[in-house]
Amino acid sequence: MSDNGDNAASLTLCRTVRGRVRILNPCEDPMGVLDPSKPLGYNPVQHLAIALGCCMTEFARRFLERRNLPQTLMATLDWQVDGRRCRIARMDLTLRLAVTLDDEERHILDRMMNHCPVHQALHGNVPVHIHVQKLGEEELRLAEEA
Repeated sequence: MSDNGDNAASLTLCRTVRGRVRILNPCEDPMGVLDPSKPLGYNPVQHLAIALGCCMTEFARRFLERRNLPQTLMATLDWQVDGRRCRIARMDLTLRLAVTLDDEERHILDRMMNHCPVHQALHGNVPVHIHVQKLGEEELRLAEEA
């Protein structure tokens, strides 16, 4: 990611039944600026996206656990940085679950995920849009391999 202009990026996290989190698809780096020799490897915005994804998937996992539903899930985070204004323009979280939720369950999940401290820290400063979808067969297999 460069420091000027608009830049979009994405990453996908997986949280397994055992609660482990993996980055399945690393942050896109079209400018080739990620340097694996650096101690943390990611820039601050990427770390923020990883923190948001980990926190939100933990709240979603707790929701699923309390309802005895399969807890394997994936989250893809997409974001856009406005380099001219030096700020994150938006973050989108697409949460993919092994089950389909009805409207009431989705409402409860939304309320639980709003307790995520990372999401709360961003609230009012960065628009975060949450989408919930069902995991595809291949995604489910990949997520359960961990």
